[in-house]
Amino acid sequence: MDLPPPPTTTSDEDAALMREIEAEYPGWGVWRSDTRRWWAFRTAANPLTIEQLRSGCRLIVQADTDAALREAIETEINVCR
Repeated sequence: MDLPPPPTTTSDEDAALMREIEAEYPGWGVWRSDTRRWWAFRTAANPLTIEQLRSGCRLIVQADTDAALREAIETEINVCR
């Protein structure tokens, strides 16, 4: 039987960075996985059209650092206008 992943704990510093990134990029949600990678996903406030999906726009981006995640989000925003 498949089990959900164990809960991860988020440091206060990570939580603050997540809130900062989400405030900077409305329509994106952010989390940090137990592998310490940063992830961002488009929320319902920022949906993609079928044409954007077909052209390669991504619903989720990932990066090794919070700065690199910001760059990945910026890239997606600029490419998928």
